[in-house]
Amino acid sequence: MAQRQFNLATHQRAERKLLLTVAEWKDADGRFYSAMKDEPADWATNYTSYYTKSGDTYTAVTGDSAPTWAANTYYAKVERELLGRRTEDSSIEYNPDIETSTDILGINYTDINKTQPEQAFDPYLILGGSRLAPKMDDLRRRNAISEISGFTIYVITAYVGDATNGYAAERQDNCTITYDSLGGDVRVNFPITVHYSNEITLGKVDKLGDSFTFTPDSSNVG
Repeated sequence: MAQRQFNLATHQRAERKLLLTVAEWKDADGRFYSAMKDEPADWATNYTSYYTKSGDTYTAVTGDSAPTWAANTYYAKVERELLGRRTEDSSIEYNPDIETSTDILGINYTDINKTQPEQAFDPYLILGGSRLAPKMDDLRRRNAISEISGFTIYVITAYVGDATNGYAAERQDNCTITYDSLGGDVRVNFPITVHYSNEITLGKVDKLGDSFTFTPDSSNVG
């Protein structure tokens, strides 16, 4: 598979705003639709709350019983938020689990057993119009720990691709977002940390922001 090139001039540095993190979660009143990779737990009994797509039109599933499940065929209504507003510095920390050994010839070998990527957003201020902050605050108030692991996170590398052909992206399903503290000095800060699942689907998005359509690479489908 050919290496995709950066859409940058020689020696031009990519701006931080070209690396986007978007959180997504199921919401019956959400503004967007998202193709589902895995069969939802309520598919057999609640299939009419999901949708099919024809062109740009989404239509609720109908029928006397649930149709046979097919990945990336049915859509759920979702909400999304582009993370990072008022956050001055945020990086994905991969936290590799590394083992190093040396053989009898004095040669070093390094084994990486796993990575445990996470990304902190601090400050993550309580802002009017936020979609995610009210959800996280509701989870906090109810101490609903079991519900904080159902997020989908998109990492969009906008320095790969273009508006015509789409921008390179990865979707990670079943991610966890934790709320880390609540308070601050003059403004209310509610810092969060995204814990990536490593359940990755590679693909592309057709636009930047949160109103994109994600299309999996052909190698992920089938």
